[in-house]
Amino acid sequence: MITLEKLTVRFEDKTVFDNKTFSLPDDGIVLLTGESGIGKTTLLRVICGLLKPDAGTVKGIDGRKISFAFQEPRLLGHLTALENVSLVSDRSTALRLLTALNMEQERNELCDHLSGGQKQRVSLARAFAFSDDIVLLDEPFTGLDEENRKRAADLIKTARLAIVVTHDPSDAELLHTNTKILL
Repeated sequence: MITLEKLTVRFEDKTVFDNKTFSLPDDGIVLLTGESGIGKTTLLRVICGLLKPDAGTVKGIDGRKISFAFQEPRLLGHLTALENVSLVSDRSTALRLLTALNMEQERNELCDHLSGGQKQRVSLARAFAFSDDIVLLDEPFTGLDEENRKRAADLIKTARLAIVVTHDPSDAELLHTNTKILL
């Protein structure tokens, strides 16, 4: 079990979490839902260590590899899709993941030349190429059409633990999960 105990996070005069405790399962798919600005992305950033909380601890992640696909794809535009994914893994894994996400035709395109949905899929492929132990996904279906949403969902379901931030209630059905945390 992953536990965030007595978590307090403040940004200047705004308190996002005040002495809050969260428990997450060790495996499966967990959806974090709720209104904009209530701390969903902040919680992901605390879990992976990108943000140090003002108080509290994170337990249950020691020794586990964590990958993160951000809300906006953070790709190196001067590299191809294949090169971006290969940065964190080997070429065959990168090709397999790009193919799973319907990006085999665009694998040699520079990321600066890709559409938003294509960039999103490269970002997902890179997250899974790094680790499928704990995958943090912030709005992973943004910019994807129905076919590519299904492909992305199929990949997400292969993770040992996927923590997914979403605003779309249909994502629970797409991912076949009942585990939702409303912040």
